[in-house]
Amino acid sequence: MDEKATDQQQNFVRNLVSIKKGRINLNPWSFITKDDKLLFKESSCYGPIPEDHWVFRSIKLPKIHELKGKTLFLSSRSNYWHLLADELCDLSLLINSRIKINEFDHIIFEKSPFSAGKELQEIFGLHQLNQVSLQELLHIECEELFFFTGTFCLSKHALSLVQYKIKSSLIQSSSNSGGNSNRIIVSRGSSTTRIWLNENECKESLNTLGFELIDPSKLSLSEQVKAFSSAEIILGPHGAGLTNIMFCNPGTKVIEIRAQEQGGEYSSANCYEELSSIFRVKHHTFDCPSTERKDLKGRSIEDADLVPDPIKLMNFICEKVLI
Repeated sequence: MDEKATDQQQNFVRNLVSIKKGRINLNPWSFITKDDKLLFKESSCYGPIPEDHWVFRSIKLPKIHELKGKTLFLSSRSNYWHLLADELCDLSLLINSRIKINEFDHIIFEKSPFSAGKELQEIFGLHQLNQVSLQELLHIECEELFFFTGTFCLSKHALSLVQYKIKSSLIQSSSNSGGNSNRIIVSRGSSTTRIWLNENECKESLNTLGFELIDPSKLSLSEQVKAFSSAEIILGPHGAGLTNIMFCNPGTKVIEIRAQEQGGEYSSANCYEELSSIFRVKHHTFDCPSTERKDLKGRSIEDADLVPDPIKLMNFICEKVLI
């Protein structure tokens, strides 16, 4: 371990470590040492047994692309949740620990395809760094690889640093769009996983309660912040749009629609509940039937499509939230 950025709060520990000749492979997801050992805690997305990891069943991994110098790994995803809750939190911990980001020769992360994500990457200076895409190269060997390891949970301290920087950068914003309702439905939009199959049917039922539909993927960052900070009740399926809970006022009520089968040690089922707890938001979960996505290897249940019953959903809101 050559450098360390540690966040310790409520048993949360996150350390920056480094290894020589470390490799990262995208599919199967794996961190590999120069003597071909698997760093399992960083590679264990789908189970607790190292020998069962997909990498041991792979006949041939993709061609290795070598990176000279010091490489910092932030992320291999372009998802809004991972950008805010992982990349920017880790980046904020580094900066808060006075580790200079520009001293790394390469930074592994994905450029966001959405306007809000691009805004965030500019606010935190990621657009100025020497970016390397794992999604493009697939298999990378680094002369010296730096990455975070430690507790897999949310850090109130890191999230607060991210929230403060974002709000500070948007304080001069005069945007008047992005949703003015105090009751909003968060659409999954054009998402390809956890699709809300009967979204329109549910929306028609909820119109009678004064809900307004928004699609965060089509909104700017300031529009999303405004929509969530002005809402009193937020309803939406488990998905990246709910990351904006971090901009809600304390006491805001959130109803998360979630597949009743989702859960388990390696599931992300509770991540939005944890986020709500950190920002003192009143969180409710509505478990519903789902359609398994067998085309999604390893995540067929975790990312199953959602089919909430409109009447049951309406009754849940009236009985649990509108009281």
